[in-house]
Amino acid sequence: MRHNFNQPSLFVNSIGDIEFDIYSRHELMPILMGIKHLYVEEAERLEQILAMIEHDINPKPRKKAGRKGMSGWEILVLSSLRLGCNLDFDQLADLATNHRKIQEVLGYCDLDKKRYARSTIHDNFNLLKSETIDQVNMIIIGIVHENCIDPLVRVRADTCVMKKNIHYPTDTNLMYDGVRSIIRISVKIAGRFSLSGWRKHDYFRKKVKGIQREISQVAKSRKADRDERLKALYVRLMEAANVIIAKAEDMLVELTRIISEENITLDPYWDGYVGELHYFIAGTEYVSRLAERRIIEGEKIPNPEKVFSLFEPDTELINRGKTPNPIEFGHRVLVVQDASGVIIHSQMLDIGFTDEKIITQVMRDLQERFNNKIRAVSFDKGFWTPNNLVDLSEIFDLVVLPKKGKLSEKDKERQNGKEYKEVRKWHSGVESAIGALIAGNGLGTCRDKGQDGYTRYLSMAVLGRNLQTFGNILVEKAKREKKAEDLLLQIAA
Repeated sequence: MRHNFNQPSLFVNSIGDIEFDIYSRHELMPILMGIKHLYVEEAERLEQILAMIEHDINPKPRKKAGRKGMSGWEILVLSSLRLGCNLDFDQLADLATNHRKIQEVLGYCDLDKKRYARSTIHDNFNLLKSETIDQVNMIIIGIVHENCIDPLVRVRADTCVMKKNIHYPTDTNLMYDGVRSIIRISVKIAGRFSLSGWRKHDYFRKKVKGIQREISQVAKSRKADRDERLKALYVRLMEAANVIIAKAEDMLVELTRIISEENITLDPYWDGYVGELHYFIAGTEYVSRLAERRIIEGEKIPNPEKVFSLFEPDTELINRGKTPNPIEFGHRVLVVQDASGVIIHSQMLDIGFTDEKIITQVMRDLQERFNNKIRAVSFDKGFWTPNNLVDLSEIFDLVVLPKKGKLSEKDKERQNGKEYKEVRKWHSGVESAIGALIAGNGLGTCRDKGQDGYTRYLSMAVLGRNLQTFGNILVEKAKREKKAEDLLLQIAA
């Protein structure tokens, strides 16, 4: 049975009594201060946040069953710190176990210190939905807006690429990924159901790996017969892959026969492995055919037909032409920031969607969400289309959307206004925010798996950044109060 909070120890201070070093420049401090503010000043909203987390983690609670898991408060604190400080799970587990301030915020002291295992944190985070984290973000944004003056007077938007955590997708890499995955799953299934044929599985894998290395070496050479040798090696690689695929398919036929004759019902665990094996067989056959078309038949493969990863099949090739990485593998991500510095909206763009195709609807939804409080919006030239300018001008008082190409007299007049220039100059701050998200909040490369993991990772990075921004506001407020207090003491002395 889970609880929203831990049972407090007799020796632990109340979270509201925890003191932080407001002069520390570590990103940990403002995040913890923001979380403390939630606990002390926003009890009603905190209960709402914890209820949403509880619904994801434990959708069908049973009061008298199950062991005690991580509380909703622990999940909130640690999920905020994960990408707020750009930590991997091992670093987060170590800090959660050994950092005194984090333990105090979690509700423990040195006498009853709790150890957090990496797998426990990882498994609980995987249960969170990106929609839930987005709702938590909206609550944090509301709190920040209450502590700022005119936060929505202007907003700015830009896109970046959050890359998938994949290696460079060559034909040989993809085929080897498929083959080794087929072998790994087949060995597991064969061991469980006593099926033969995989005793030499390590030999099969090494044989394919050897051919892959030969192809890599020949591809680097400049000999006259390079192309002929490559074709011969690719034929060998495809033949070796086909042998392994045939063995896996024969094993599946035998497994189907055993299940039918013995009237066995596969439990979901093994049924998942069988489905995964079917996927990797089909995927390996597909990339093998692509390699045959490209290398043997000399065909140029259209981009929509290419596969860039068997483990992350939704990966998109994005050619932005920017140094040092003109080509990136992942998805475009839209980031919208307001005048208070918080990220009020972020989303992954679908495959094939570029900046100018989605911005009008996104901004219309934001204006509706914030009750028409947004007055000015700012974009770069990548969002320009004549229709976007017309549509956005109907929604906002000022639209800073520089035109591509030669300017007409009307365009020059529009872009030379005093307020237009001021907002356009202010726009560069969103690029700084994106740089901070990439460098400080892990947005450069998604370390989670799958499309759900990708969207959750994005939402968690924005949550960490917004809590850090809110914490910095609290830190500056605490510094002003401390300075005033010191001045009063000096006057009194």
